[in-house]
Amino acid sequence: MKYSRTISCLTASLLFLAAGCDKEQNGTIYKPSSEDAKEIHFIQSSLSKEFPQGTETGTIEIEIARPGDKGELSVGLRKKGENESSFTVPETVTIPDGSHSVKVPVEVDLGRLLAGSSLNTTILISDRQEETGNGAYVTQYSDKIALSVSYALEWETYYRTDESGAKVPQTATYHYNAFYTGRDSGLKVEKAVGANIFKVNDWANGVSFKFILNDDNSCTVPAQSIGYFNSNYEEYVKVADMAEYTGSKAAYSSYPCTYDGKGTFSFYLIYYVSAGYFAQGNETLTFDGNEDKTPAVEISFDGIETTETGFKAPRISFYKNEHAKFYKATVVSGDITGDSARQEEVKKMLSEDKAPGRTPVLTLYDDSSELWNVGAGNCTAVALAYDSTSTATVLYMQRFTCDPDGRFTPKVNMFEWRRDESNTLYSPYTTLFWDMQADNAVSLKYLCMRTDYLDYMERNLGQSAAEIAWERGNAVNEEFIQKLGSDEGFATVFNTLKQGTTYTLCVCIVNEYGDTSFVKKTASTKGYTAADFDTAKTVDDFIGAFKATATVDGASSSSDESFRVDIYSLGGNDVTISGLSNTSDFTPDVKAYFDPDSHSIIIEPQQLGRYKGNYVTLGLSDGLSIYWGGNSIALGFIDGVMHMTPSPYSSAAVNSYQFLLFGSEKPTSSSYLRQSVGSKTYNSLTLEPFGISTKASVSLSSDTFQGERAVLMR
Repeated sequence: MKYSRTISCLTASLLFLAAGCDKEQNGTIYKPSSEDAKEIHFIQSSLSKEFPQGTETGTIEIEIARPGDKGELSVGLRKKGENESSFTVPETVTIPDGSHSVKVPVEVDLGRLLAGSSLNTTILISDRQEETGNGAYVTQYSDKIALSVSYALEWETYYRTDESGAKVPQTATYHYNAFYTGRDSGLKVEKAVGANIFKVNDWANGVSFKFILNDDNSCTVPAQSIGYFNSNYEEYVKVADMAEYTGSKAAYSSYPCTYDGKGTFSFYLIYYVSAGYFAQGNETLTFDGNEDKTPAVEISFDGIETTETGFKAPRISFYKNEHAKFYKATVVSGDITGDSARQEEVKKMLSEDKAPGRTPVLTLYDDSSELWNVGAGNCTAVALAYDSTSTATVLYMQRFTCDPDGRFTPKVNMFEWRRDESNTLYSPYTTLFWDMQADNAVSLKYLCMRTDYLDYMERNLGQSAAEIAWERGNAVNEEFIQKLGSDEGFATVFNTLKQGTTYTLCVCIVNEYGDTSFVKKTASTKGYTAADFDTAKTVDDFIGAFKATATVDGASSSSDESFRVDIYSLGGNDVTISGLSNTSDFTPDVKAYFDPDSHSIIIEPQQLGRYKGNYVTLGLSDGLSIYWGGNSIALGFIDGVMHMTPSPYSSAAVNSYQFLLFGSEKPTSSSYLRQSVGSKTYNSLTLEPFGISTKASVSLSSDTFQGERAVLMR
């Protein structure tokens, strides 16, 4: 039973750069009397199976049924899901003559399976062979079964020893900070027999939360359901650590999951569905235990202050807890926080009432906040805490820089981030300039990012812009640092930016002692809008053949591509556009219309048939979200060339298009395959007439239709 529950679910939006159940669930059972009787079905909609620990391969058996039993009938099967590579299914299964059903073995490779986690996939019926006289008919992906495999674990109550020496059940408090906010306390804890795997019961939406404690005090949080079913995506939301989510152990270096050895676990988690993720952030679990009576002293450096006589000195504050009878405080030169030998030397000298440096030692019985007379430079304030028996315990430390004259503090004297339309060497549509001069810097990190991206990361990562820049920014070389400290500073240019986009430049500079200074500014490249379109143009001006140029982002690269686009009249203001896809085996005709109010061609999301077995929909993007409805783009003339902009009727600033792939004819979040034709996204599209073209027309039947890098300039 929970003693306290103060959590709430965030209003989550899915991002694209996201239940408790029995071991075996019965899904939709085949019933000959139902409307579904005309179709072939899996006997169950979901199936789970546990294997003994140590098993390397296994088999899970599924069954497909039909209403009749006459003749052979073949169906195609397809896998879909994050772990689909671990499952092997036959491409085609045949129900023999005289049988209502057939059992299909699914082989599972358990090599990637961790104890306490599961492997999941979905098997879909991809096509059907029509069966004469039996009423079966073909529909794509009209039935599916969700499979899940895991290792069998035996759980037992986890105990701790209380102050009297008795064994009592361990409880825990969980602090939520991502998909949910708040905390749960009094959660019961169980441990797997023979493994360092823990389970916290009644977590989040009433399910259990499992994690693995490794020998080095790192932790693993395998993918698991949080018990919350999202009806928009028709699946349960899952949670995992970043390494499990991305499939890369390297993610732990940036998104660690650790145990402090004193009862507190820190997990960096991501909450997601197959189409994307909702939220990510750091959450903590604390084992409830006996009261910690360790004497502790908190030290803070509160800056440099000037007295009435003009003397400048650092203010250092010490705050002890109730278990510290007293403490001995002083300041030593240098940074000793990473020098264990020096720490032991200082601790020994303090316990012997000797000063470890030139600064006197104070024995204090209460909190203290005073100005200290210490030499300039790198320093460490220390406090040796004593317990109730006057025994020395822990040495506490706080490094700081004593800099009364500003000789060491990293200082930014000049910082410009701007568009310069007077510079004829660079296009104002793709270029921003960065000029900077600073003192006392030995290193610099910068991050140039779209402002909406950075704002989004701050909200969802729970980090400041400075933290994001320090963690993800680019370091400059020694030539940059030398010019940074010169009288003129350095000048750089970013010349591969997107037109009409606002960027934030974040800069962290660091001095020789590790002190930092952070600055940021925003600036925008010049952009085209629908208001810039030539108002003298009519629908006839848009008909013809055009040379198209676009920046095309692929799966791992970006390049400028040129291709031909033809626009045909359908009569009146309706047109069709051919060639917007620069992929040889996909050439759809996109419907559009001329808008006389904006003097432009308006293109809206639309279904475009099939490509390699999947359904295609023209989708639009603003870089953060993908839309297959509710927004539109416009093509209008500016100085004789057509440019693509968000249309005046678009609610989002869409600036690119893709040919999205779906598993069903009607595009939905659950059927979106997170792929596009050719893995291509088209940005900054321009159309230049090949020359004077005669008016072309075509008759159609009624049923046809993640930061940028700087370049040093001086």
